[in-house]
Amino acid sequence: MLGLRVVLRNCRAAQKGCIRKISALYITGDKANENYATLHPYLDFAGTFDERASLEQSIASRGLDISLDSVLRKYQKYQTHHEQLQRVVGEREVVTQNLKDLTKKGGSEQQIEELKERGKTLRNELKVLKQALYPIEDEFIHDFLHLPNRLHTQCPTGDEEERLLYRHGMPSGTRDVPSHLERQDLIHFVDNNRYYMMGQAAHFDVNAMQSLARYFVTQGDFVQTANPDFVRCVLLEANATPLGDYHMVKEEQLQNKINTAYLTGGAAFESYLGAMTKLCVYPSVLPLRYVCCGRSYNRADAQKYGPTPSLYTATQTNAVQSFVATQTADQANAQLEHTLSLAIDFYKALDVPFRIVYAPAAALTPSESLRAVIEVYAPSLKRYVCVGRISNYGDFVSKRILFSTRREKQYEFLHLVGGPVLYTTRLIAALLEHNKRLEDCTLLGASRKPTMEQDVQQFKDLFK
Repeated sequence: MLGLRVVLRNCRAAQKGCIRKISALYITGDKANENYATLHPYLDFAGTFDERASLEQSIASRGLDISLDSVLRKYQKYQTHHEQLQRVVGEREVVTQNLKDLTKKGGSEQQIEELKERGKTLRNELKVLKQALYPIEDEFIHDFLHLPNRLHTQCPTGDEEERLLYRHGMPSGTRDVPSHLERQDLIHFVDNNRYYMMGQAAHFDVNAMQSLARYFVTQGDFVQTANPDFVRCVLLEANATPLGDYHMVKEEQLQNKINTAYLTGGAAFESYLGAMTKLCVYPSVLPLRYVCCGRSYNRADAQKYGPTPSLYTATQTNAVQSFVATQTADQANAQLEHTLSLAIDFYKALDVPFRIVYAPAAALTPSESLRAVIEVYAPSLKRYVCVGRISNYGDFVSKRILFSTRREKQYEFLHLVGGPVLYTTRLIAALLEHNKRLEDCTLLGASRKPTMEQDVQQFKDLFK
């Protein structure tokens, strides 16, 4: 018996999925005594507000409760106080330099004392201005970080629910089909957090994941990685991930109280971000293509396929995660198509009805500009269910984690594409309802009884 699923208890704040009033991504100076700034994101005010029309469209299409006019008023207030602060800082630096010059040249005591007094006055003014700026800065930056990414031109907006991109096969008939949970020889389901897979289901759960990752490596020029299962809150905020999507971990000795850890699983997009934070790569190594096998504890999609608990609503699964970084937006579009083509090959070999659609703007997280969803038809639900998705993030996330490349003595933030291309649990449920024998399913990339020499060679290839 394999596949025991264990889940950590989540905190009430994460369950509510509310917006925190203190950000781990941006910490003002008055809060630096209790918490240290792990990361200081690049805040592109001009680039964000210059194209106001597209930003307003993104907010409206996503259905977000954000007043752009209110944010702009806070920005103007922040700018006014910040410019005033900078003027005092500049004047203080001039006074300090003049005092040094007079001391070297042997100026009069009266001049030196006047400069000292002026320096003290400016120091006190600076202190008062900083204290006045902290709440203004905190309020504005907090709202600024919740502004969404601009939508991709291919993203469905308005009344368009979704846009069909690809379809393979059609569902046969509308008759009632028994649920996959009736296959008690293969599945022992307790609840959304606990279930067991047995026999061929357990083998398929592992083999499908490893086969798809191997197919990406051999046919797509991806590099396989191993990622951490835990991610700090600062990276979830950088990706604008709702905190309620994952389970918060209770730590006994927490150094930074607002930068808590969350259980995401190694096969999560956020688990890649730690390795990419503050990283600058050479243009010659781009595009970066990574793929990872692991667990996924994202429960965002579980409520869509309820209310009856099943493998479709389970909060955790084995998964295959993709991550691609490119230099330009056009290259990111090409890599999204490349990743989708590999996924299409894999699902076509399974010979089940599936499709790929572009999700509507209202379904996206604030960091996504476009999401392609891989859906397999679930006969018991009489609808398509998500078994994978690939998103285009543009340079939205890279600016926040400072992931860049350098070209012609200038830094450019990278465009990111990625997402889980396979959720094994939902795929197994759909295959069983289509009366597929799991042991007979064709898995592209599957290895036939690998030898010890093959395993060693594959390990060496990863580090070439």
